[in-house]
Amino acid sequence: MGANRQRLAVSVCCGSRREWIDAMQALAERVFSLAGIGAEEAYWPVLAVREAVMNAVLHGNKEREGTTVVVEYNVDAVRIEVLVQDQGEGFDPDALADPLSQENLLAEGGRGVYLIRQLMDEVTYSFPAVGGTRVRMIKAVAAEVESPIDEPGRQI
Repeated sequence: MGANRQRLAVSVCCGSRREWIDAMQALAERVFSLAGIGAEEAYWPVLAVREAVMNAVLHGNKEREGTTVVVEYNVDAVRIEVLVQDQGEGFDPDALADPLSQENLLAEGGRGVYLIRQLMDEVTYSFPAVGGTRVRMIKAVAAEVESPIDEPGRQI
């Protein structure tokens, strides 16, 4: 994405239902594409976004009726920032079991936070005063990649 490119900001709010997870993945794929990231290169960071949304829906909001997940994208010349926020009770990401330890290798779950941390360049968790968990993920993008973001009339 060239340094003279305009910023792209996208914000979407969805219900806490499993049906939204695929739609949020499709949106992530589209945002990465608009940022000039090819499908192969975008695969892993898009997977991280999917994991964060899935965690928000299933673990944060526990699929409770009336709760929402907010996903925001901020794209500029050097990075894609993704924010995912739920309305759950929050958790301590550092207290999670190590998914690579011998006793957890065959466990059915517990790898989402680990994967997110491995697939993105920066990952931070915060816990807003209003409740919930907010995960901020950053993926660096090559400055020389050209992007169609500021083509006139471009639709997402």
